[in-house]
Amino acid sequence: MRPSMLVLPLITAMPSGPAIAQVSLERPAEVQTIATDTAEIAFYEMGNPDGQPVVFVHGLPFSSYIWRNVVPELDQEAFRLIAVDLVGFGDSRGEGYGVIAQAAHLADFADALELEDIVAVGHDWGAGIALVWAAQNSEDFAGFAFLEGAMPPVYPRPAYEEMPEQLAGMFRSMREPDVGEENVLNDNLWLDTIMPTMTEDPMPPAVVAEYNRPFPTPESRQPILELSRSLPIGGAPTDVVEAYGQAVAWWTSTDLPKLVLYAEPGRLYPEDLAIWTVENAANVTLVNIGPGRHAVQEENPAAVAEGLGEWLATVGE
Repeated sequence: MRPSMLVLPLITAMPSGPAIAQVSLERPAEVQTIATDTAEIAFYEMGNPDGQPVVFVHGLPFSSYIWRNVVPELDQEAFRLIAVDLVGFGDSRGEGYGVIAQAAHLADFADALELEDIVAVGHDWGAGIALVWAAQNSEDFAGFAFLEGAMPPVYPRPAYEEMPEQLAGMFRSMREPDVGEENVLNDNLWLDTIMPTMTEDPMPPAVVAEYNRPFPTPESRQPILELSRSLPIGGAPTDVVEAYGQAVAWWTSTDLPKLVLYAEPGRLYPEDLAIWTVENAANVTLVNIGPGRHAVQEENPAAVAEGLGEWLATVGE
């Protein structure tokens, strides 16, 4: 299959528009919950209830809150725009926090809302989880977009030795009994140490407080530890490696419309990996959204929305 690519113009500045939509500290809609067999899943939505569903999936250690300044900038007439909390994050509660369980939760969530022709938009490990979800339910999907995502060829990682030394050491330690609990649960590693490095400038205190809100105690941080230990590295966990391998095979063979938003310098999925997607998959659009590290929705949400919005307008064509 011959890969295809459309490269959209570089976006380096935030377009003009309502200031509140670019800098709001509040979610743009009320948080709702819906029950499945295994969870109470929280989400907020905007747009047309009868429009094509676009589901936004966050990563570690965030929540649906990260999409609050992206969703309002998109086409409210054509799309039903839904930002969801992974189970154990934000306001979602239930059982099972690893990659496989989270993908199953998303499938149950989509069934509960009777969603069809879904466009998934993922960030960080939300992209990897959404990839497994989409691959296992491909008949329900019409498109897939991501930025700074745990996507191929970054994951699955066959060996720790293929990762930067510091990163490899961090994830190794998370799987060590007692050490992982001490670092992630007691020392709040993800929120206190890792998250502040994800943007060039510090996030506002109110934003930091919102991401910390679901995790006030070591016990409450168990979902973060379980998801961290669930990432496919070094051949383990075997069920995740298998599911992820199947998802990668689907990703590189399907004609499903794909969008890769990449920032400069980026962190998890910079330009060279975005180009890998073009060379190894079909129907790929690349958009350079300008400066950013990892939590780009916090750094330049208008650029994310502009690149995503232009691509969404083409998905149904």
